[in-house]
Amino acid sequence: MEYRIEVKELLIVDDKMTLTILGTVTDEAINSHFVSKPKLTLYFTNGKEDRRIPFVLSNVIHTEGKCYFSGRYTYRLDLLFWKTRADYLPFDMYFNFGFVDFYEEKIRINMEPELFCAESRMFRFVNRGSRYSFIPDKRAILQSPLRRFFVKFFHGVVKFIEYIIAIAMFPLFVIESILHFTGVLRMPARFNDESKPMRFFAFVFWRFSNTANCKVSMWTFKRWVFKRFYGFFKLFKVKKNKITFISLRRTDISGNFAFIYDKIKDDKSLDLHFILNEHTVSYMTLKEIIDFTKSCATSKIVVLDEFTPMIHYIDLKKETKLFQLWHACGAFKTFGFTRLSKPKGSPQTTRNHRSYDYVTVSSTFCKKCHSEGFGISTDNVVATGIPRTDVFFDEDYKTEARYKFFEAHPEFMGKRIILFAPTFRGNVKETAFYPTEMFDIARVCRSIPDDYAIIVKHHPFVNDVQPIPEELSDRVIDLSEDTELNDLLFITDVIITDYSSLVFEASLLFIPMIFYAFDLEKYINSRDFYFDFKKYVPGKIAYSLDDIINAINNKDFCTEKIGPFADMFFDYRDGKSTDRVVKLLYDNLV
Repeated sequence: MEYRIEVKELLIVDDKMTLTILGTVTDEAINSHFVSKPKLTLYFTNGKEDRRIPFVLSNVIHTEGKCYFSGRYTYRLDLLFWKTRADYLPFDMYFNFGFVDFYEEKIRINMEPELFCAESRMFRFVNRGSRYSFIPDKRAILQSPLRRFFVKFFHGVVKFIEYIIAIAMFPLFVIESILHFTGVLRMPARFNDESKPMRFFAFVFWRFSNTANCKVSMWTFKRWVFKRFYGFFKLFKVKKNKITFISLRRTDISGNFAFIYDKIKDDKSLDLHFILNEHTVSYMTLKEIIDFTKSCATSKIVVLDEFTPMIHYIDLKKETKLFQLWHACGAFKTFGFTRLSKPKGSPQTTRNHRSYDYVTVSSTFCKKCHSEGFGISTDNVVATGIPRTDVFFDEDYKTEARYKFFEAHPEFMGKRIILFAPTFRGNVKETAFYPTEMFDIARVCRSIPDDYAIIVKHHPFVNDVQPIPEELSDRVIDLSEDTELNDLLFITDVIITDYSSLVFEASLLFIPMIFYAFDLEKYINSRDFYFDFKKYVPGKIAYSLDDIINAINNKDFCTEKIGPFADMFFDYRDGKSTDRVVKLLYDNLV
């Protein structure tokens, strides 16, 4: 494979850098139906911290033997680093490039742009061949105190005028809301709360917010209260032995938290605290806000297992270490900052995720993916393994899980079990769905041997029920709502999935897999993956029900791909991931 990448345009104005890139990949395997896309990453380093940001490609064209790509995107240079953001250190920028199974850091290309313009007093710029060097000017970035005062004063005056106008128009907003509420005018679809009073006030505050150019809602009020309480509790001392576990995806001690807790619960020297609920700031009570902010201000370690937006509203003390025990194994679908410019992707200006001191992952290969997705330094990502995967090496646990399943479902005893476990479509929980019509269970059952049974396990976000014909009740069961997914793997003979991260756990047990990717190209365009899907998925790729049926009947599962896949995404397969995470926690209590 050969590639050529050219910097066509480089503009640096104030704190913004605009890049235009043109590139070509030459490989005889490329054709017009090729779905893999080049992955170009800007790699920044200041000696103490590094940052990976994807370059957004707007055009990718595949033709016989070639892939052409180009893009233009603007980046904020003052928002690159988080931990060292106040040091204004000089930094370098390189390109990392990947395509299918090729990946190289700090590639050597000619970075001389055809069109160059640097009109920034904030960042001095030097082209050093295969890298760019930037030297921040702290005084220019911060600007003079007098200028900052007049800018804030002017903005304050404008906002005050807007606020006065909005107050004067408030009665009109109320009348408009009444007209909407009584059906004279149609209420916009976004105001769909079940409570009529909530819809009424939401509309009034929405109109007020747009006029006053400031957000007025329960969320903004509670966020303000949240910050004030944290500011108060920040006056308290950090307890050197206190660890707080926070989860917005569970209401009990389960998942990774359960494995960690089981290891440290008998240590009487520790002060362990748990905040387990599904409440974001908008739905938190005053008591919950106080508990959350006090715990964050007084804990030596705060542990998360999911994106927790409230933690990023505040600046934790330097003594407090923030751990992210990310719930998923490996690095499959893109997330966070990797989805720059994609729907629901994190914009460069957000501070979400960037506060983590440690992110635990399953392998060294995953480090660069999570570093990019979370917008943190590669050194902050640690390949300890995932605690909850320890059960895959516990024979007693596996035996008990099998016994419990067949005790509850004796009709499945002696059958070969297929687990149908796809992920959802849509961007967020509220819009999540799966097109159940794409998987005709009756047709599959008619076309495969009678000793096969099927378990349906949809993603928790999916509310649509998979249609199961009554005559197939002895061969098909839907366990989407009431069974732990990992436990089902111990009784599964074949998995049918699509883009679910379940594949990582399944690879540990060497379970044959079929990937039902009927919308692969669309999924790549809207979400994409950290690796080439066709090259690396550890199983047979099916694009239709006929492909699935043929794979099952012919036992064509491409199992030879499972071992290399597991090697790539698991540094350790010893059942001691929990021990390594616990050691990391204790090391940070010192």
